[in-house]
Amino acid sequence: MGTLPETKIFGVKPLKLFHASNVKLIERYGLAYQYIMSQNLDQKIDEKYTVLSNFNDMAISNFETGTLFNYSADKMGYENFDSLIQNFIAKNTDKQVNPKDFLKELAEKDKRTSYLSEFLQHKNRVNFKLKRFRKEGDSLNIKVEKNTLANIPVKLQTTSKNGETTEYWVETEGNEKIKTITIPALDTYKITLNDDYIFPESNYRDNFLYAKGFFSNTKKIKLKLIKDIPNPEFNEIYISPRVRFNNTYDKFLIGFNFKNQSFFDQKFLYSFTPTYSTGTGQLTGSGALAYSFLPAESIIRSLTFGASGSYFHYDYDLAYRKASLSANLNFRKNPRSTVSRSLGFSYSFFERDLSPAMIARNDYDRYNLWTAGYGYNDSQSIHEKGLGVSTQWMEDFHKVTAEGFYRWEFAPRQKLSVRLFAGYFAKNNTRNNTFNYGISRVSDYSFSYNLLGQSATSGILSQQFILADGGFKSFIPGSVNKWITSVNVDTSVWKIFHVYADAGVYDNKNQPTKFIWDSGVKVRIIPDFLEIYLPVQSSLGFEPAFKDYGRRIRYTLILNLNSIINAARRGWY
Repeated sequence: MGTLPETKIFGVKPLKLFHASNVKLIERYGLAYQYIMSQNLDQKIDEKYTVLSNFNDMAISNFETGTLFNYSADKMGYENFDSLIQNFIAKNTDKQVNPKDFLKELAEKDKRTSYLSEFLQHKNRVNFKLKRFRKEGDSLNIKVEKNTLANIPVKLQTTSKNGETTEYWVETEGNEKIKTITIPALDTYKITLNDDYIFPESNYRDNFLYAKGFFSNTKKIKLKLIKDIPNPEFNEIYISPRVRFNNTYDKFLIGFNFKNQSFFDQKFLYSFTPTYSTGTGQLTGSGALAYSFLPAESIIRSLTFGASGSYFHYDYDLAYRKASLSANLNFRKNPRSTVSRSLGFSYSFFERDLSPAMIARNDYDRYNLWTAGYGYNDSQSIHEKGLGVSTQWMEDFHKVTAEGFYRWEFAPRQKLSVRLFAGYFAKNNTRNNTFNYGISRVSDYSFSYNLLGQSATSGILSQQFILADGGFKSFIPGSVNKWITSVNVDTSVWKIFHVYADAGVYDNKNQPTKFIWDSGVKVRIIPDFLEIYLPVQSSLGFEPAFKDYGRRIRYTLILNLNSIINAARRGWY
């Protein structure tokens, strides 16, 4: 098989601050498999090569297969394995070979490799777990658990305080899930299963126990300042300082974020961010918990349940509290495809502080929102398209919304975008326009948009544009309490300059149906981050001739790195 030198992948300054700098070259196989498997986008080893995604071509076809054979060679002895390969090649030279023949000969040579023929035909989620140990005299009784009935051996390693290691192979019967092994206690300080990612497991985080000290029979906790490749030996908590501008009311938020999410996804995630609001002098913050189910071979790719809460301000001296429960289902996708489909359901409870004027208007201080929706997205680089259909309701209203999006890159860095929107109230007995569809401004009653001036009605903050609801860039007055349809078109003209046009029809209660439109120039100063909209002609008239034209200019300010990450991964998985 050959062996790789004990070289570190990132063993250079200043990366030595990261666990990544301690990762051995040979460990990249297990890490690559872990990365793609944690998103449930891996494919079975026996998959046809023509349907493997680019990443699976590397991580599965090469890495996982090679790891399994190297694991078998380690168990049966490298000389025996190399001899088997040499003999197999010699007698099959110039012949068409069936891979099953090699697996059959391998199983005949060492029956403990007989699991491979079945293993290679499925997406596997095999997991070994160190349950606990008990010391009796000069021996350690160590309990090892596996989640499969397959007869797969696993390597156990003990390490002393001064770094001396001893290796043992744990054999399990085909119908046995729990095995207790007795080994000499010696000066054992740490117990490890499957070190160096030598077997492609679904979870390496339960493969470590300490035999001495405060953390005996458990794992150590490690605090880290920067996101890193996960070190499965520790329960890692990432602590990072946070300073960000929230809105004109909270102003800058200063605090810390505590989370367990590394570069790799994991089933259970948490994130808590307590902050100090410099605008109000009060403590604010947010937090979230999520747990994901990732069935290996199912129509479902992931099913995630989450809970979250937040406390911030939406106006001067007025705070809001939001608590949410959610469930999101992502359907299985072809790893070579850029198409993804999902279903989502959420319940949110809101509590708002109200000003005396709002109380006098009988405004909403507490309300519940139920939301269910379906999403379709095809993130191709040239022809990108998406569709979303959702329904939202509470005791006073019920609305149904649909939104379609298409983006065509007709030349390098030249794109045409078309968005279609339709919204309809099946029921609307609300007391005011809080929950109406917006024409050119959104009513952020769910506090889900990053608005710098949540309640601003004039000034620079009120000119912020969010592409939602009607999506009109011109300040067309009013909102919609019955139904609205609109189309938004945007296309490249020259370098950072685009032209846009919007048109729509809407209907309010007890009013005639209206047709509206607008057009203008968009300047992409920092694409997808900072963009300026200069209205030209609309159903209001020739807008540059208006005396308050400066107040009619709109801007988009979005700080969302996820869009860059998603664009970079297109076509890979």
